[in-house]
Amino acid sequence: MENIKVSVIVPIYNVEAYLPRCIESLINQTLQEIEIILVNDGSPDNSQSIIEHYASLYPNKIVSLIKENGGLSDARNFGIDYAKGEYISFIDSDDYVDETYLEKMYNRAIESHSEIVVCGYYGVNEIEGTYKWLQKGNTDIYNTDLLNSPTLIHNNSPYAWNKIYHRSLFERTNIRYPKGWIWEDIPTTYPLLACANKISKVDEPLIYYVLKREGSITATYSRKQLQLFQSLELLLERFKELGVFEEFYEELLFINMRHIIFRFKEFVKYRDFKMKYKFVKDGFKHLDTFFPGWRKSPYYFTYYDVNQPFKQWRMKSKIYWYYVILIPNFIHHFFAKVSSFTKKLKKLFSQNNFVKYIYAHYLKYGVLDEKAVLFESFHGTTLSDSPFYMMKELHESGKNMKIYFTTQHYETHKKMIDDYGFDVELVKLNSFRYAKVLATSKYLVNNVSFPPYFMRHKNQKYLNTWHGTPLKTLGKKMVQGIEDMSNMQRNFLHCTDLLYPNDFTMAHMMEDYNLFGLFTGKTIVSGYPRNSIFMDVEKAKRTRMNFHLEDKEVFAYMPTWRGTQSNVAVNELYAKDVNAILERLDQELNDNQILFVNLHSLVKDDVPIDGYKHIFPFPNIDNYEFLNCVDVLISDYSSVFFDFSITKKPIVLFMYDYEEYMSDRGTYFDARTLPFEKIYTLDKLVEYIHLENKGVHNYDGLNDYYLQFNQYDSLDCTQKLNEYFFDDNQNDLQVFDYSYNKDVHHTLYFAPKIVKREDYNQLREIHQLKNPVIVFMKSQFNYLLRESLLYEYNDKVDYIIVKQSIAYTLFERIKIGLSKYLPFIKIERLQMRAFDNLLPNIIIDEIEYRKNPSCFLQRVFKAFSTINKK
Repeated sequence: MENIKVSVIVPIYNVEAYLPRCIESLINQTLQEIEIILVNDGSPDNSQSIIEHYASLYPNKIVSLIKENGGLSDARNFGIDYAKGEYISFIDSDDYVDETYLEKMYNRAIESHSEIVVCGYYGVNEIEGTYKWLQKGNTDIYNTDLLNSPTLIHNNSPYAWNKIYHRSLFERTNIRYPKGWIWEDIPTTYPLLACANKISKVDEPLIYYVLKREGSITATYSRKQLQLFQSLELLLERFKELGVFEEFYEELLFINMRHIIFRFKEFVKYRDFKMKYKFVKDGFKHLDTFFPGWRKSPYYFTYYDVNQPFKQWRMKSKIYWYYVILIPNFIHHFFAKVSSFTKKLKKLFSQNNFVKYIYAHYLKYGVLDEKAVLFESFHGTTLSDSPFYMMKELHESGKNMKIYFTTQHYETHKKMIDDYGFDVELVKLNSFRYAKVLATSKYLVNNVSFPPYFMRHKNQKYLNTWHGTPLKTLGKKMVQGIEDMSNMQRNFLHCTDLLYPNDFTMAHMMEDYNLFGLFTGKTIVSGYPRNSIFMDVEKAKRTRMNFHLEDKEVFAYMPTWRGTQSNVAVNELYAKDVNAILERLDQELNDNQILFVNLHSLVKDDVPIDGYKHIFPFPNIDNYEFLNCVDVLISDYSSVFFDFSITKKPIVLFMYDYEEYMSDRGTYFDARTLPFEKIYTLDKLVEYIHLENKGVHNYDGLNDYYLQFNQYDSLDCTQKLNEYFFDDNQNDLQVFDYSYNKDVHHTLYFAPKIVKREDYNQLREIHQLKNPVIVFMKSQFNYLLRESLLYEYNDKVDYIIVKQSIAYTLFERIKIGLSKYLPFIKIERLQMRAFDNLLPNIIIDEIEYRKNPSCFLQRVFKAFSTINKK
């Protein structure tokens, strides 16, 4: 074969049971221009006949080599000399790879001009059937060389096999794997990283690294373990030869400490006292010799044992480790079990769990307060948005209602409430008071979601207003992070009412959270309560006067959140971008211009707005009340521009990361088609700010835009919505009733874990079931499952995503815990509460259960089966 793109080297020794799986995973690669170099390292089993079988079937793809036994390193080196590919990859013969592995790695290498590309991998426990994604994330440190991003050293595993290398790296450096050693990757991989022009990453688990399998022998703490120091010495020697030892001193110290201390921590697995003693002695000698004064370096402890000075001292103490090896292993194991039990006990009686117990108690035994309403906006981070305007309208209407509002910033919000003169009780999020109010208030209003333990009482009314017309994709249409819709989807299903500001939003939200077939309440299409303020011109004038802005040109900057998953709300890269933008704008704004900034609620606490001359955070009033008075809105992909456009004032879409954002998240339509000013660089934004006449935009299609997105907005929409929700007065609102879904009988399908592409086939069973609903645990999600849903199943079946958080009282929680040890304790009825939590008001006729590692789903299935038999 000519033009070989990748040569894959597979060292083979005594793996005949697993070799066919490895070879077939390489033969079936989507990248065709490859050669598979199978190196028989003197294997005494039947491996050679397997090699010859595949070589006869694929003579143009497989290269068969035989050599005398020399070990893994020698076999890799042997294969390098025969490799003809542009890039080289190493795969261990008992592992296997995703069919797209080489194509994705090679394409990333070519498009980024990188000499090394790395990827994530699954750590596979074949005995327990578990798959753990390792080497995940940290993509912002890639696409450069080691000098510009030194943390690439300790953020990368030294493994040879989750990388591809440009063949010229081996040719020009003459770096090879040390023959006959274990830990051979350490002194080889890191120097190759140091020599590469650029290192890039494919952030997907493309390799299946088998950690445990049937017949595997547990590692023993033999004399060979001491070769670790030999490997670490060679690592340091090679960095010195490259002339970069000093540049990477701290990172190399980190690598040495990590490998040595991690081995110390494994002492409890082994019995050989003499070997453990020698390992401690040689370990400290190694660090003292090559890194004098290493104990004073804090670098290692910025990643491990952070803010634990006593534990840090122990890790650096030779006496401590001698003490550890003197204690018999059975005592270590005993105290480990005691520690584990203590942690479970502390968790059982923790503040967070007590909030859940209190909530469950009042949900079960409490009496609903027919005159109480709880409002919540963005998880209590603000008093704003539609819940705020509904609360304001309710307060001013004079109804005899007890009004609560959730807060995470009590003092700030208390001052705001007092300034407005509202008779409102603030309740701190996830406090004991909050738990009681959430469980016993007749009316609930939220614009995002209540906590995962929330479960609506059958007589409560719950209105979710959401918080904007979506531009970026949501729910199951997100390119990344589909699993993060779990609590939001569950909240929607518990609602009695869902508010949408236009038909566009209703269609996408109902579709993308799988609500059309599962929601049993009502939807209202009406203008957002928060938007009425934009029709009040006199109010805007008064606000400008109150803040002395009459003679100023006022800008508001309200960018959206850049994260792809809700548990990764902010990162250093995003904070750096925001700060760079604000510093430049602060320099460019003149004394008659002011920029007010309001960041997304998930990031605002991590990027403080202070120390600027012309830039300030939004004042302590409702965001939209203040936004109504500004002259120009600068946003990006945030839904705020849909609302602000009611004012007909200038809007700037500052999309400096357009291409990146589109690839990571995606939108329902191209933002570039919107009838506003589009700016893609900071320099152009500065030019725009300096324009004297920014004007009101009059683009073709503007009327169509307002008809699509703003036709329902009105001055009285808040009053109408309140009358509907609190008084059952529908007025002329458009209301759609989905209560007919209560009569539909469903089959739940507890899906297996998708870890290999052939697992897709199991999902095809759902078409044979009666009104199927797939149940996925949030922990099941990986890129393969996301890919299968996005591109094959999203439009074919309803599914829910589950994160176990059922509301139980303390007594019920203890009862469930004891049932694991006392089988006569029956908890089936308690387990059935999961259905009320996850699929309220839905009829479930049966469950189709497939092998699934989730203990939670196993228990739910068992409870369902037991009760149905009765």
